[in-house]
Amino acid sequence: MSISAKELAAKIHLSPATVSMVFNNRSGVSEATKKIVLEAAKKYDYVPSKTSALGKWAIQLVIYQKHAMVVSDTPFFLQVIEGVTQECSEKNGIVNISYLTGSSDVQQQIKNLSSMSGDGMILLATEMSREDFNILQGLEVPVVVLDCYYDDLDYDCVVINNSQGAYCAADYLVRMGHRRIGYLHSSVSISNFAERAAGYQKALEAYGISVEERYVLRLSPMSAQGYQDMVRILEQKPELADAYFADNDIIAAAAMKAFREYGYRVPEDISIVGFDDMPLCDIMNPPLSTMRVDKRQLGRTAVKCLLTRMNGEKHGKMKIALQTALVCRESVLDVKEE
Repeated sequence: MSISAKELAAKIHLSPATVSMVFNNRSGVSEATKKIVLEAAKKYDYVPSKTSALGKWAIQLVIYQKHAMVVSDTPFFLQVIEGVTQECSEKNGIVNISYLTGSSDVQQQIKNLSSMSGDGMILLATEMSREDFNILQGLEVPVVVLDCYYDDLDYDCVVINNSQGAYCAADYLVRMGHRRIGYLHSSVSISNFAERAAGYQKALEAYGISVEERYVLRLSPMSAQGYQDMVRILEQKPELADAYFADNDIIAAAAMKAFREYGYRVPEDISIVGFDDMPLCDIMNPPLSTMRVDKRQLGRTAVKCLLTRMNGEKHGKMKIALQTALVCRESVLDVKEE
């Protein structure tokens, strides 16, 4: 019975990715290493997979859902996944999509992932905490982390420049004449939202505006729950800010619905800027100003980054951050003109 690529790699003390590269005729492997792999394949009766025989490579896109309160079937994540699959297809590759949940059997799930064929892994890690990455220890293929970053991660990471985006959003509100600027902050903590909080605070401090906790409203990142959270806040008749930056467009939309029902007009009474530029922004009333994220490019960039590792290129760990762009619609009032 033929052994697997992983078993062959273990016998000759090489990575499964290197074995795959040899049989896919890809650059980055020395002639001496090729000779070792080919001789070992003959010795141990290794038969390349159909994927290798076709000259294709394969990766796993693993979508981590710790609680699925952020990562779900929204247009944002669907477009990120489209970017991954499109880039793989154009580069003659195959992507297999798997889900990893934050359940008690997570170690078994990792073992299952490790046993699957593949030359590398992209981990959509939006909902992962720093401690969650401990489960990846022992994986023998190159890994690129997508949409999450911590300073001590020992992986290449492809992320949104969250701090830059939040800074630009808050800066825009100040330039439009607003001074009491609040924050519609997610009640669910992820690294993206922590970085956005830092960017929001940095922008206000640049103008000498203090961040007032009374104007920081914590809402669920899920639409229905976020709306209910905003309703509960408004029932207390709090003092509100004149303008708000929201962690994402879903939170902004939920808050706008509640504001409208309680008699507040957007933007006449309250201005709002979101984050992500999801399709709903154009059809909201009024259309939502937001920070545009190129979701497909995020996925494409992760594939390109992974391919450099799969090709055996030696370099330090990278953090690639995609810039965001301000999209001005009708949810922000220019008070300078009043």
